[in-house]
Amino acid sequence: MLQTIHDKAKGWVAYIVIGLISIPFALVGVNSYLQGGGNVNAATVNGEDVPAVDVQNQLAQIRRQLGQFAASMGDEQLKQMALDNVVNQTLMRQKIAEQGYRASAQEVAAAIAGMDFLQTDGKFDMTKYQAFLQQQRRAQGEFERLMREDLTQGQFRQGVTGTAFVTRDEAGHYQALRNQQRELELFTLKATDFEGGISIPDDKVQAYYDQNKADYMTDQRVRLAYVDVDQSQLAAGIEASDEVLQGYYDEHASQYVTPESRTVSRILLSLEPPAREEEVKKKIDALYQAIQSGKKTFEEVAKAESDDKLSGAEGGDMGEDIVAGDWDPEFEKVVFSLEADTLSEPFLSGSGYELVRVNTIKPARQKHFEEARAQLESDYRNAQAEELFIDKAESLQTIAYEQSGDLAPAAQAAGLPVQQSDWITAAQGDGIAANPKVRAAAFSEAVLQERRNSEAIELAPSHVVFLRVLEEEAAKQKPLDEVKAEIIQTLTRQEARMAAADEGKKLLASLEQGNDWAALAAASPALNVDAVEKLGKIGRSGNQLDPAIVSAAFSMAHPQDGVTVWSNAVLGNGDYVIIALKAVEAGSSEVTDQVMSTYSSQLGNRELGASLKALRESADIELMPNNI
Repeated sequence: MLQTIHDKAKGWVAYIVIGLISIPFALVGVNSYLQGGGNVNAATVNGEDVPAVDVQNQLAQIRRQLGQFAASMGDEQLKQMALDNVVNQTLMRQKIAEQGYRASAQEVAAAIAGMDFLQTDGKFDMTKYQAFLQQQRRAQGEFERLMREDLTQGQFRQGVTGTAFVTRDEAGHYQALRNQQRELELFTLKATDFEGGISIPDDKVQAYYDQNKADYMTDQRVRLAYVDVDQSQLAAGIEASDEVLQGYYDEHASQYVTPESRTVSRILLSLEPPAREEEVKKKIDALYQAIQSGKKTFEEVAKAESDDKLSGAEGGDMGEDIVAGDWDPEFEKVVFSLEADTLSEPFLSGSGYELVRVNTIKPARQKHFEEARAQLESDYRNAQAEELFIDKAESLQTIAYEQSGDLAPAAQAAGLPVQQSDWITAAQGDGIAANPKVRAAAFSEAVLQERRNSEAIELAPSHVVFLRVLEEEAAKQKPLDEVKAEIIQTLTRQEARMAAADEGKKLLASLEQGNDWAALAAASPALNVDAVEKLGKIGRSGNQLDPAIVSAAFSMAHPQDGVTVWSNAVLGNGDYVIIALKAVEAGSSEVTDQVMSTYSSQLGNRELGASLKALRESADIELMPNNI
């Protein structure tokens, strides 16, 4: 069934191309004539622009995947992660095109048919598939294209990772290290316990403030005046009476026709390698003769022989109405030349050699006014709003440029209000200023320093905004009194960390000589030796310890002759942890097939990472993170 998508793709590509052309040309005099403000890029990779919106979409996806954990990561870190991902995807796609990787139509169909959520009782379910496409608001051709890209990237990844391998001896060595256990005891000096005795004099506060004034500045911020031109809002305000709609219907009646459609069954023999055309042609001719002679039914042949496995499973039934314009031209030519219940002769299409049978024909039908009314109203509003949008955007651009010191004349000529934003910074804003393109324009030299109106800023297709700075508040130094408590807290924590580390080093030296926790009491009677944590044996994973402790513990030398080995770890919060390594237990070196697969996969991922790193190092990449 899904093999039909291969034919249909050409039709979808045509529609997609028309869509991509029609959107910018609907804005002639807006994007071309208005120029600026439109498409913002987050990077260029070997001369190819990476739209900021792609990175923003990736950022949104990362946030969804991380869920509540996203809050623990800074915005800049998340943005950099998203930007790196999209740049890597672009590099991979360029390399794929260069090396000629390609997923066949059969591979795409098989991948989709193999998706568990599209199956019923272990078999592909066309009803579920069509419902899924509707839910995702995707056409079959678009979904196939995305699947083909994913499969092709998989071929590239496999080409890199498939060459990575680990011997069983190596895997056994890794397993022994991985499964090793170490018997630990810990004593922690908490940095917060040292804060109580610390007093920060005013001169230290003043000195720190003087040395770090740049850390205690308010953000530069502005308020904006702006004019918003949104085609969807314009459409909502357009009146559409029955009389007006009847006139629009009469003028555009040809657009409100249910086109002729046909239900079709097919048998496809693919020409994908390693198939040879002359052999495929002989086979399709033989199948045609078998059906014509009555030796086999069309359904039997489709199930047994068709390379379109999805429709083949249904006896060749393609499962949807065929409408002209959506399919491969040769396929359409044959389908729309046949009478109902008629079998074609073998023919060559873009997918291979085919036999098709037209099962039913539904003739074209003119929709009645009432039947088409909802679509009529939407089309009429959109058509009128499109004209209004272009007129208003052109008027705004012209007058906002000619009278660049004020937005009011342009807004008045366009019949739109001048709105005002709240205070925004270069990094943050609400409303329209939540869009990074708006903030970038607001803090540009022309708008902020020269106080000129901006050019058109495209927030979305058929949605532009013009703005100017209404009010500016420069970054300014926060007074010492305002930040004094914050500085005292910072310095107190710093000194507490140092005090904990100093005390810890002294205790560690005593323990290394005394080789027993009793040395703690001797070195510092106030310390509670009972606070020593006897953890027993721990592994590299599956414990609740701070990673700094685990890393230090598994870096320590093995104890010899029962002599404890001592070390330390400093945690992120400043706590100083003394570590006693009592014993090391060798881990199991057993290697299963799953273990081999895991190590090979890990090595493959490292190889893929190295490959992407090499691509980045040899590529011409310009990053523009401020546009995200």
